[in-house]
Formats: sequence, structure tokens, C-alpha cells
Amino acid sequence: MKNLITCAFAFKEGFGTSQQLNKAAGAETTEMYLKNILTALASAKIHNPDADVVLSVNTDIGDAWTKRFESAGVKVRRMDFDTFVVPKEFPWSLAFFKICVLNTWVREGAHDHYLVLDADTFTTKSYEDLWKEADLGVVLYPLGHTFSHRDRDVIRRDFATLYPEESKRLPITHYGGEFVCGSKNDMVVFMDKCTEIFERISSKGFKVEEKVGDEDIWSIAAALLSGSLNVIAATPYVFRFWTTDIFYLVSTCTVSNPVCVWHLPQEKETGLIRLYEYYCKNKAFPSPEKSAKMLGIVKAKRPFNFYTFSNMVNGKLRKWKIKK
Repeated sequence: MKNLITCAFAFKEGFGTSQQLNKAAGAETTEMYLKNILTALASAKIHNPDADVVLSVNTDIGDAWTKRFESAGVKVRRMDFDTFVVPKEFPWSLAFFKICVLNTWVREGAHDHYLVLDADTFTTKSYEDLWKEADLGVVLYPLGHTFSHRDRDVIRRDFATLYPEESKRLPITHYGGEFVCGSKNDMVVFMDKCTEIFERISSKGFKVEEKVGDEDIWSIAAALLSGSLNVIAATPYVFRFWTTDIFYLVSTCTVSNPVCVWHLPQEKETGLIRLYEYYCKNKAFPSPEKSAKMLGIVKAKRPFNFYTFSNMVNGKLRKWKIKK
């Protein structure tokens, strides 16, 4: 089996990058993203040594960076950002390069499985189970947003604008853009639908929500294909950790029933850079437990009181068969 793992990185002067960063593309931002991507792809290669791991990029990143990626077992491939291009006023305009990249790889058809990851991800274990899952359908990450959640509402409104009849009868799930995986045959079908959706958006003069990103297209495609293509929840394989003071969301899935991929939107300028520096020094990454601490992921702790202590003691006594 030939498996492809890729991150997409696009640079266009004046275009937006991430709403978490609130920055336009520039030399400083490019440097930060390349450090993030090296962390993402080097960690993926370590745990999946037989996979083709590639940085797909629309610009020359220079010899020094190319050598850094290649020394980590990561290939660098330059490809045009000539499809799925939206106006630069869209906050997530550069994120559409992910769809362009995946479409290019899938059309070439040289691999059995395809996985596109966000730059701000970190891999801690093998994708062996993921590839098996991907033989059964396209694997996407549902964000669990309610019907009226503002981000899902944006997608629902665009669904109604683009497909007024279908939107009345098909429920739509908000899938994240950090993780899209599937087999060769299924991805051809999926990318055909993504292309159709984008052509509708373009033909309507991009009269859709400006906040729309690649997630809009993944989600609408999954809804339209619900009767003909299996869409599988990626929750056993990826988790989106929020490590900001405003919205702090972590999980025990780093150690207990661990996922393969950690998505860390808030750690682009901090934790992922620390992991990058660790890798440059050691040519390896720390254990998941140590990595979690470096990324601000800590286990939730319940209050420690008499009842907690009593239960712990009684549990030990029962384990040691001192008490029934």
C-alpha cells in the first residue's frame, strides 16, 4: 500500500493566513509556518516511516529549508495554486490551497490513501488503523457544533444559497479542515463534488459568506454525497485542542485511548515552536506526556478531599485482596 501524508502551504502577498493569528502573509509568518509544518510532517514520518510524506507548497522555500525537510525524510513538492482560488478579502483565502493540493494528488492517482493535515498538528502514533478505516469511506473530523452555532450557521446559509432544494432535506455536519483522509477511489468521487461546489461559488460571483473556508466545501460535499459515499467520523484519530485562556479545551485522549493527531490552533507561535526546537536539537520528539506539557495540555483534576482519598485507599485494598 502506498500512503500519502501532506501539509499544504501557500504564500500570496497580502492574503490572510489564520484567524487565530490575525496576520497577513509575510516573511515572519512564513518562517513560523515552516517550523510548524516541519514539526507536523517530521512527527508523521517518524510514526509512519513507509508513507510518502510531502510538503506541498506553491512557492520556493529556499535551499536551507528544503534541506531541513529532506533530512527529516519529508519531500518538498512545488505546485501551482491555480484552482480553488477565492478573493483575498476572505479571511481563510490561503486555506483553499489544501483543496487544490489534495485535488492535484488525487487526480494523479499514484497512492492508495491520501491524508491532508493542517500545519498546526502533531502526530504521536501510527496511522495503521486510519488507513484501514479509510478503505471504508472518507474520514472527516466532525466538530460537534450545534444547529445554531455561528460557524455551522455560516455553512448552513451557504448550503441554502448554493443548493436550495438539497439543503431543505439534507442535514449538514460541520467538518474541520485539519484532517481529510480517504482511499484513491473514494477521494476521486469526493474531489469531483468539491470541484462542483467551488464552481457554483465562483459562478455566483463569490456571493457567499466571506468567513467561509475550506471547511465549507468539505462539509457541503459530505452532505451531498451522504447517499452514495460513506463519511466516517475521524474522532478516534484526531482531536482539536484549544489551549487559550478564553476557550480552554483539552482531553485525556493524549494517553487514554490516544488519538494519532493533535490539532493545536493556538500553539502556532508557542508550543509547536518549542517542539520544533526540540526536534532540531535531538532529531526526535519528546514522549506524548512531555509533549502535552510543552503544548499546555494538562489533565483535568478533580478536587482532592477525604472521599477521594478514602476511595483511593479502598480501591488499593481491594486490588491487594486485603478488603472485599
